[in-house]
Amino acid sequence: MNTVENLVRKVKENDDIALLLLFERYKPMITAVTKRYFIRCLDENDWNQEALIVCYESAGLFYFERGTTFGSFFKLRLQNKAKNLLRFELAKRRALYANAISYEALKERGQICDPSYEQANLPTSIELSNFIQTLSQLEVVALMVITGMIDLKQASVTAQTSPETIKRAIARTRIKMRAYFLR
Repeated sequence: MNTVENLVRKVKENDDIALLLLFERYKPMITAVTKRYFIRCLDENDWNQEALIVCYESAGLFYFERGTTFGSFFKLRLQNKAKNLLRFELAKRRALYANAISYEALKERGQICDPSYEQANLPTSIELSNFIQTLSQLEVVALMVITGMIDLKQASVTAQTSPETIKRAIARTRIKMRAYFLR
């Protein structure tokens, strides 16, 4: 039969199954301790992971000859771990984060209006047509590469020139675009 004493000894010998059995045996106590503390970023799985670590450490440190029970030793260490986590959460230097609200949440509530996305000035088809009129044939092919209509290899074949020449034409076209549309 797996008594607490046998399980603790097996855990000290690095028996993972014994650790899980010991953990499950004290699951109601773990739940009672973790329900007393609310820590913002810890959910039930995180609490179980912390409790499993404390259970392993407690089994490694526990000696039956001291006259206490493993359950009380484990409970005390788990409570201390919870207090340390709470202390870490409530530290003054992290107090600002406790009341922080994400940018996305503020945007959903309508408390932030981001004009850079909502009021973008896109060129009209007439402006695009006028811009294209200022380009050479090679720069029109480069514009097609910039917009993703064709790739560099296709552009090289279409313009009957080397890929390096197309790359230079792409750079010129980008400079002309910035100058034309950001005037």
